[in-house]
Amino acid sequence: MHTLSILFFALSSSSDNFVIGLSYGAKKIKIRFINNLLIALISCIGTIAAMLFGKLFIRLIAPGYTNMLGSSILMLFGLFMLLNTFKKKSNDNKELTYDNSSKVHHYNEIINHPEAIDKNNSNTIEFKEAIVLGIILCINNIGLGIGASISGLNIYITSLSSLIFSILFIKLGYYFGSIVTSGKLAKYSEIISACVIILLGIYELFI
Repeated sequence: MHTLSILFFALSSSSDNFVIGLSYGAKKIKIRFINNLLIALISCIGTIAAMLFGKLFIRLIAPGYTNMLGSSILMLFGLFMLLNTFKKKSNDNKELTYDNSSKVHHYNEIINHPEAIDKNNSNTIEFKEAIVLGIILCINNIGLGIGASISGLNIYITSLSSLIFSILFIKLGYYFGSIVTSGKLAKYSEIISACVIILLGIYELFI
């Protein structure tokens, strides 16, 4: 079993949860355990769906090329995340409001300014807001899930690990965000996550 690879995947797929936790902790926006669990469950379901799609896709590929393709997807996805992190411009002074008609292209803005999810300014992430946040975080796991599945990672163990790390990383991020400035930690978290995904692709290529 690809134990180390599953651990790498869980860490990488939960990096945005850590960034969001940092932001909420810094801004004192509370998130109850039940809503944190809901976010993690939605993200987990997205991971399972993506990995199942990856398994179906494997059937169209010659057996000798599946590992190479899965590794390539992970490396390219990690490289894309790394380049995207470096290209981001600072929009800290820009106010962001969330609209129900917003689509996937608002993903980065929501990750960078997750307080926009708190539409009623209650300083608490409520049930409906947790659903929206879970769906947005789920987007990040689609490409990762497909690549990980093609590489041969176990669907259910990987998804369960992702769920557990999702819960822990929001709590951990909240703790650090409440005691330190979150900006630099968030930046480094994204870079580290991208590098871990690239390393995961390389690792999977040779095992």
